[in-house]
Amino acid sequence: TAYGPGTPQHLALGMVGRCRSDGRYRSSCVVRNSQAGRTYGEGVNPPSVRTVSLPVRRPFSWRTLWILVALQLLGNLASITLRARSMPIEPVSEWILWTAVSVPLIGIGLYLAARTGLGAPLLEGLLERGEIAGWASRVIALTVLITVFASVPFLLVNLNVDPETYPPSWMLFLASIDAGVQEEIAMRLVLVTLLACLGSLVWRDPDGRPARPVMWCAILLAGLLFGVGHVDNVVITREILGRVRAILLVNAVLGTLFGWLYWTQGLESAILAHFLIDAIGSGIVVPAYLSKSPVVMALTAAGLVVAGLTSWFVLTQSGPVDQKDPLW
Repeated sequence: TAYGPGTPQHLALGMVGRCRSDGRYRSSCVVRNSQAGRTYGEGVNPPSVRTVSLPVRRPFSWRTLWILVALQLLGNLASITLRARSMPIEPVSEWILWTAVSVPLIGIGLYLAARTGLGAPLLEGLLERGEIAGWASRVIALTVLITVFASVPFLLVNLNVDPETYPPSWMLFLASIDAGVQEEIAMRLVLVTLLACLGSLVWRDPDGRPARPVMWCAILLAGLLFGVGHVDNVVITREILGRVRAILLVNAVLGTLFGWLYWTQGLESAILAHFLIDAIGSGIVVPAYLSKSPVVMALTAAGLVVAGLTSWFVLTQSGPVDQKDPLW
């Protein structure tokens, strides 16, 4: 059943989604009423990459806050072995202090996200007992496809690493959890949301969301800062200027991609993409190159191609929005 003009605009607590202010759905929007067990949509073939549309001004989710804080702590624990290679392990007091500081920051990000149509749809959907099968398969396929394409520039900016000092893959896999969770919470949930919220004070859609140009400005600015943050704290000389530019450009583009994922698919998709790119790039692609083995490099390339083609197939096979393919 599709909503039409004159439909009440308020959304019950068990509903995750949002209608346009004129009563018509966005072409990418599906609303799942987890209490009534019904799925609503326009019944038309949407684009292959559909978007998540969360309600504006929905209740603050304390459970989502504590889950994200716990994930951040787990990420910190996962990266201990890699950090220990170059610096002493932080004392427990620093962990307690950082956690105490991060709780209000994450809370502010979630509070503002709940008022701008952004957020963490997987966590919020699960906590509201919604169905997320369609979201999960689409987001996994999309993030794997992005990872495949991102593996090439990732390798290019790491061609000059020293094989003798390069960390083991298992350490890099664990550290990727930390990077994916902490950096996406900080750069996307907090920074992009804050910039979008400030921009929406000047320019917003009729339904209360930040206008598209506002969102793109927020995403691009956060992406640029993300790239700058990945430039090592070294004296930039003419000899390394080209590499520094490449690192800045690649990370700025990746940061923009993560911002787009956060906007269109939710925070979890940005975290997953960040984790996969770091884990696959640093833990598989770069070690395969450093091995100098034609067989290992060929198998790695073949695996990436197969993963990319499979993901593309999943995305292109998305059918109409109906009860068999709920967003929630």
